[in-house]
Amino acid sequence: MSEKRFNAVLTATGEEAISQAVVSGSPAGFALMAVGDGGGSVPEVSPASAGLVHEVYRAQLNGVTVVDSNKNIVQAELIIPPQVGGFTIREAALYDDSGACLAVASVPETYKPLLVEGAGRHQVIRIWLAVSNVASVLLTADPSVIVATAAELKKTQDTAQDYTDAVADGVTESLKTAIAEAVATASRAVWNDDNPVGTVRLFQKNINPNVKWPWSTWAYLGENKTLRLGKQDGSDVMQTGGADSVTLTQGNLPNVRLDVTGTAADVDLGTLQTTAAGRHGHAGKFTPSNTSLDSGESSRRSWASDYAVNSEALIAEAEDHQHTVVIPPHGHTVSGKTSALGSGNGFNITNSFIKLMGWYRTA
Repeated sequence: MSEKRFNAVLTATGEEAISQAVVSGSPAGFALMAVGDGGGSVPEVSPASAGLVHEVYRAQLNGVTVVDSNKNIVQAELIIPPQVGGFTIREAALYDDSGACLAVASVPETYKPLLVEGAGRHQVIRIWLAVSNVASVLLTADPSVIVATAAELKKTQDTAQDYTDAVADGVTESLKTAIAEAVATASRAVWNDDNPVGTVRLFQKNINPNVKWPWSTWAYLGENKTLRLGKQDGSDVMQTGGADSVTLTQGNLPNVRLDVTGTAADVDLGTLQTTAAGRHGHAGKFTPSNTSLDSGESSRRSWASDYAVNSEALIAEAEDHQHTVVIPPHGHTVSGKTSALGSGNGFNITNSFIKLMGWYRTA
């Protein structure tokens, strides 16, 4: 007889948890399953194991069921979705809600591919465990993560179809109509709960909700509009505003002054000459000096100013004349305005966008 290579056992923690469950009457719960690659080989498991050699994936159990009540065998099932993979499965373990490892198992080596590798599948891992009393194990699963296998779906579908066919044979047309109306009324009530007045719907194609849902009234949000969230209290809902382009004015510019100042370049004008002018005379004349030193009249003359202009030929008029003026190099301070900075045209401020059809329910 060949040696048993793959098995599942309760860990010491798991045995203690089930023993306490038997005594207390509160079942021990298997909540999570993890799988690992065993570090490259299928590991040997024993009650002394405390977990996996190398964990690669962990998730909520898909279900916990009793498969043999006579032998107290329970089954814990995990389904790994197609988008998870890229590893080889060689080991598995069960955990409770607190993360304590309750059981370990060695499993046949199986590679779980990734979708990007060209293959994908739901991988089902089931661990069968023999416990002292199945009543000491909590047989539940998280309904938010339950996944049905294809075989289970087919079985359920066949059972439902058989039941439907059997019931349909005894249902009258009036009863079918009543059922259809009741279903339609219930469906519409659910729809109304999900689409109260004020609901906004966006469509990628030309869909008129007044036609699609004729029992309700819808209004179009408007064309070429961008949605903007309003205040949380709703006080500004349906307000409009804004523009796709703007024009800057002087009031939009920074509050600064642009000064234009400078000094003209130095210019050496050299020496200039005035225009000829300035003809003039002076009042007064020279008179002989009559002093005792000269024994009366002499050739000496003295100036007397109480005479008319040029009373005597000795004082002649000055003719028109010119003067030479020297102008040194110098500069001048200047000020003014720059040329116009632009033409004042508006510019577009529209963000990148995608257009959809938008309706809101009014009644």
